[in-house]
Amino acid sequence: MSKDPFAGKAERLAQLSRSVLASDTTSDVDEANWDVIAEDCVLARIDSIRILGGLPVHQPPLSREERCERLKTLLGYWANGCPFVIDECLFADILNRRRTI
Repeated sequence: MSKDPFAGKAERLAQLSRSVLASDTTSDVDEANWDVIAEDCVLARIDSIRILGGLPVHQPPLSREERCERLKTLLGYWANGCPFVIDECLFADILNRRRTI
């Protein structure tokens, strides 16, 4: 048994991040679909961590290009074994757009 309770989750997150990044290079996954899959991965991570002080939800929304670039960068970190890297602006943008009323 691991002394780090997040170790199993980190490995699953790395695998999910790699699969999402791999789908970016396939032609059968359109860009809008990739965005949804990548954002789902980020939302799963948000659910598993505690962010002290909240997110900067007052920030202006990210452009689609900036959001895609930030998603690729963040998923790249997670896929390469850095599960504690976060992008507060990206998290806030996704939560603001996906907020259920």
